Amino acid sequence: MAIMKRLTLMVSAALTVAAAAGPLPQPASGYTGAREPNPVPRNAVHRHQRWNPGLLGLRQRIVYQRSGQRQLTLYLFTPEQAAATGRPVVIYIHGGGLRFGSAKINGAMTAHNRLLVQVERRFIREGMDFASVNYRLAPMHPWPIPLDDVKHAVRFLDQHTNGLGIEPKCMVVMGDSAGGELASFVGLTMTKFDTRTSVVRGVVDLFGPTDRQPFAQLWWIRHGLTPNPVYGVYTPGRVENESVVSHVHADAPPFLIVQGTRDQVVPPGQSALLRDRLEQVGVPVQEVLVHHAGHELVSVDQKPVQPTLGQVAATINRFVIASIGADSRQYDIIRPRR
Repeated sequence: MAIMKRLTLMVSAALTVAAAAGPLPQPASGYTGAREPNPVPRNAVHRHQRWNPGLLGLRQRIVYQRSGQRQLTLYLFTPEQAAATGRPVVIYIHGGGLRFGSAKINGAMTAHNRLLVQVERRFIREGMDFASVNYRLAPMHPWPIPLDDVKHAVRFLDQHTNGLGIEPKCMVVMGDSAGGELASFVGLTMTKFDTRTSVVRGVVDLFGPTDRQPFAQLWWIRHGLTPNPVYGVYTPGRVENESVVSHVHADAPPFLIVQGTRDQVVPPGQSALLRDRLEQVGVPVQEVLVHHAGHELVSVDQKPVQPTLGQVAATINRFVIASIGADSRQYDIIRPRR
């Protein structure tokens, strides 16, 4: 109730400021919480239309749900010499402010793509599967449709483990930016039937928003009660319910949070708040701060990021192995021969 009251007062104050001050200029930081599509040079268009050639696994396209005439798909990457059954799977959810993006990891040589390719290659070499999920996007499909789609994809993998060769007890979810937000929601709110135990063994949150309050406040100041294209009309109750930190509980799976210290789209305070909430209820959490990195871990001021993308990928790999239980007999069996 205290949060609701505080948010209600902030809505009123924000609208009062907006009325008195008139339209505000856009801040240079671009603090919107949405990843806008980057301009694509003409000679690089083909790299954005094709899968990144550095991806290692054998790829198959899977329809996990049908919505009218539309097929919702995911792509499952499997080791070439994969065990027939019992393979762990890492489920990746792309970012894009819930308005842009797709499951395709393309050939653009961005820091974001380089990290994803390194992560996928490590998982495949460990004998794991790697899934990349498409979901419907706003404004045509506003919240909570993107989250519902992602949950359907996770449930599909959980219910088709025998046919796909996946071990249902060894699923980890990861995502970047808005995808990190969705991954956190999956880990915190998607539980096994009649329990509070998460369906996934771990969550990797790459610079995802965790608290909608500052984004909503900025929207109120700029646009008043005009509906947000993703979330509709921001109300105190909606802001609270659509914030990851509002759903933290003691039975949540372990979290790994990766955050650029110079991120102005999803500031470091967002990750710190989730880390603190998880620690308060006793959930294992590790935070990796990437220095000199902006959003999507892009190098800022041409300074090399630290730790390097390779070191971040290695940390993610270690976290996933620890989450699924690397010392289990089952995992030892599925480890591929080198």
